[in-house]
Amino acid sequence: MPVTTHADPLAQRIVRLREAVAATGLRHLAVEVASGPDLVVALRALRPLDASVAVVGPTVTASALAELRPQAVLNVASGRIRPTGEDGRPTGAGQGGLWIFSSGTTGTPTPTYWPWPELTRGADWDTAHRDERWGIGYAPFTYAGVEAVSQALGRAAGIDFLTPTDLAAGTGARYDVVAGTPSFWRMAALHRGTDEARPRVHTVSMGGEPVDAQLLRLIESAFAPQRVLQFYASTELGRIATVSDGLPGLPLSVLDGYGPTGKALAVRDGELLLSPAPGAPYLPTGDEVAIHGGRLHILGRRGEVINVGGVKVVPGHVARLLRELPDVVAVRVYPVRSSVLGAVVGADVVTPPGADRDLVVQRVKAHARRVLAPAEQPRRVTVVDQLPMAPSGKAARGE
Repeated sequence: MPVTTHADPLAQRIVRLREAVAATGLRHLAVEVASGPDLVVALRALRPLDASVAVVGPTVTASALAELRPQAVLNVASGRIRPTGEDGRPTGAGQGGLWIFSSGTTGTPTPTYWPWPELTRGADWDTAHRDERWGIGYAPFTYAGVEAVSQALGRAAGIDFLTPTDLAAGTGARYDVVAGTPSFWRMAALHRGTDEARPRVHTVSMGGEPVDAQLLRLIESAFAPQRVLQFYASTELGRIATVSDGLPGLPLSVLDGYGPTGKALAVRDGELLLSPAPGAPYLPTGDEVAIHGGRLHILGRRGEVINVGGVKVVPGHVARLLRELPDVVAVRVYPVRSSVLGAVVGADVVTPPGADRDLVVQRVKAHARRVLAPAEQPRRVTVVDQLPMAPSGKAARGE
């Protein structure tokens, strides 16, 4: 079931937490958030104190957190505050704000500092006129989760924290905005009900992973939104580009110079580069990209390549082409160990309900032979009910 939060039911928790932290005089805290409501309580309790807060989720290791030297660890659900004995002076922080760790999907989670006004864009949560209903499928300890909740607090009368099956089963539910990763939306579309029973979503918002034409078709068929927003963003740099034209990938105009966010993108040797401000150098993002159909498509992280006998295979490229098949709803491409080549390509595929699994495997392999190079073709194809998801809400990687 979705976890719904409105201002009033959480008001007492917010006041108690704010008073407890204020009484300690602590200025730099690590805050454990296990749920969306925990994040709401933490943000609304600690922002007025202008505290420096490290948002902690299950992917953050003790050693990574120790580098921020928090004075205490606060568990929002229980309200317990555990002193650490540190002096609470992290390098690079201003007076108050949030430390948010990257998802760690492709490596070790690293923290980035965000001042309160910059992250919340000046939203006045206490006096804002709220008349919308939001659903949020992002993990609460990620940058996307924190930003989505922050914006919802300034606009929504109620927030539902959803899993993909929650959204799909939300008979008759109506949302102004639902935000989640592309993996969230793919699984929600897979589990949708009848047209009469499906939830009504005005605006679909997603980011954190590549978006292809097949996913956009799935979302249109399942939820018929009036608007689809795609965000290209990172924990370190925030929102970089926004796409609202209903097409996969980014328009090539994003390469024309510094856009509304004050950041500029460029492509070199198949990798996306970014300049964070006018005059700043272009730095590698680690994202593999390709230009086709007049659009800039993000294929995945450069470190995710599969080395097949010396040939570098990009999983995102393989997955995108396999998803061209109408029998394939979702794909996970990963390395399979090989004594001869070091690794070969494996693929887990999700099919529409009722599909003949053996026939789907045959069609996937035949399609792969037509559109992929020999090294890119999956040697193992498995039909699964759903894809595993990482704690961040993105598709899990690895074998």
